[in-house]
Amino acid sequence: MVWLVNVQRCLRFVASAATVVLAAGLVSSSHAQTLPSYPKKAPAFDAWMARAFDSCTPSGLTVVSPTNVPNTGCLSANSVTDSALPYNFARLRVAKSGKIRLYARGLTFGESVRVRLNLRVTRQGVSTKNPTKSNATVTFADISVDCPAAPNAFVVRPNGTIVGATDLNTCLAPNSNLGGGTGTNNIEVLGASLVNVATGKEFARAGVLR
Repeated sequence: MVWLVNVQRCLRFVASAATVVLAAGLVSSSHAQTLPSYPKKAPAFDAWMARAFDSCTPSGLTVVSPTNVPNTGCLSANSVTDSALPYNFARLRVAKSGKIRLYARGLTFGESVRVRLNLRVTRQGVSTKNPTKSNATVTFADISVDCPAAPNAFVVRPNGTIVGATDLNTCLAPNSNLGGGTGTNNIEVLGASLVNVATGKEFARAGVLR
């Protein structure tokens, strides 16, 4: 009789464990089916560029006016950003084809500039292992690229302008499939800036002037 009771308890434990595993499988399967769809239309990233300043970690300075702003801040600084290169305005466009266009005015003749993009790319139709999947959607590690790739750069013309174009795919090489316009890549632009090649520092970032 004792032996029979133990067998019954064992069977109930196995059945309970199987139920938990099945439930976990159903949750996992359900989770795998809840991937968000890509948007229907996002043909280009288009941004005007504001002046770049160092980030601030408040440490004692108190703002007393104007009202309706945070009461702490930092005196503006350009230790890790560039204050040497002037400009009147700059506009950046990245098309789904991967074409990067930059138009800027008011810069110093002869200076060199690159576009810096911080990107997070999610791609459909990827084959993987560990786990093995033949048609997975994968988000890759965030990357930062400078375009045009060194040693090339946009050079300021005698009239203080930049009117230039380059290709994102060449900057991403050897990972050029992260760019392109195939419809399988969702490219998040986490940050867009302009770099003064002479100092290696950012002097402009995507933003607005109000």
